Amino acid sequence: MPFYARITKGNHKFIKLVVALYILLASILGLSVISQAKADEPKRVVIIETMALPALQDATKWFRKGMTELGYLEGQNIEYIVLNAEGSPDISSAILTNELKSQKPDMVVSIATLATRESYKILKNQDTPLVFILVSYPEKEGFVRAIGEASGTNITGKTHIVPPAAKIEVVRQALKSLTVKSPMRIGIVNSTYPSALSETAQIMEIDKDIDELSFIDLNFKYLPGQENRAALRKNALEIIEQNRSNFDALWLATGPMGNDAEILKILKEKKIPVIFANNTEAVKSGVLMSMISNSKVNGIAVAEIADQIFKGKNAGEIPVTRPNSYLVSINITTATELGTVIPSALLKLAGKNIYR
Repeated sequence: MPFYARITKGNHKFIKLVVALYILLASILGLSVISQAKADEPKRVVIIETMALPALQDATKWFRKGMTELGYLEGQNIEYIVLNAEGSPDISSAILTNELKSQKPDMVVSIATLATRESYKILKNQDTPLVFILVSYPEKEGFVRAIGEASGTNITGKTHIVPPAAKIEVVRQALKSLTVKSPMRIGIVNSTYPSALSETAQIMEIDKDIDELSFIDLNFKYLPGQENRAALRKNALEIIEQNRSNFDALWLATGPMGNDAEILKILKEKKIPVIFANNTEAVKSGVLMSMISNSKVNGIAVAEIADQIFKGKNAGEIPVTRPNSYLVSINITTATELGTVIPSALLKLAGKNIYR
């Protein structure tokens, strides 16, 4: 073969090698540019609230404040889309499905049990992390096997609910002077709303081993949507009136009805005592006591979880836990009207959260 032909053939091989290397380098640089561009895009977080209640909206507020404190600034590196399920499973499913079609979020944050349940149905086979706030009994819902464990899937979060056994214990102490001779009969006002059913079932199970208190299940049908709030209240009042001779006082289970200021006003007018509710505002209105973890604690705690996920941790590796502290509230006027004396240890536990 002539010398010039060997040179030309060698050049062709060299040129092909250079072109291949160039294409490879361009691809690597292209991927790097795309990855960097995606990294520079704001994190897109969809927040879906079960319904328009102050406690749920406060959770959203404190979550966003927590994110700001962690360096996530709206309009710069994070974007929020806030949805309201209006207390309806169907609406919850529809609005989230519609949002997912619009653009895939980096995270979904669900507020309360109903929205979390429906979000999990949609997202459980996807890679989008789902982080919940204010879910009463995530282990009962099947989101995680047990409190303190990680899900191993794409879901994690915080449960705000004090274990029913702890609630019952503080109520026993508060009513001790009234239950020396005979047990107090307590009607649990609960709807078919998921968390209300879960709490009631646990209380009724614990009741088997309690002598001082005797619980009665006052269950009624849950009706979703703001437009059904009056009808839901009517259902609750009907079951209360039907069983008026069977209880001495009421316990408002967790869920929408326990946050209804109007029913508390009606019960007060009817002189029907309420000894427990799952929110501080109810105690201010005349309920004897509550024991809760507030929206601020939970919202900020979930912001810290979101930060871990955005920094690379898998949601399924983060254990679902309870908050480290709880807020006890006591209404002294109601205690006096009932004829009970609140032990000093409980008053000390309540601290500044004592109302008249």
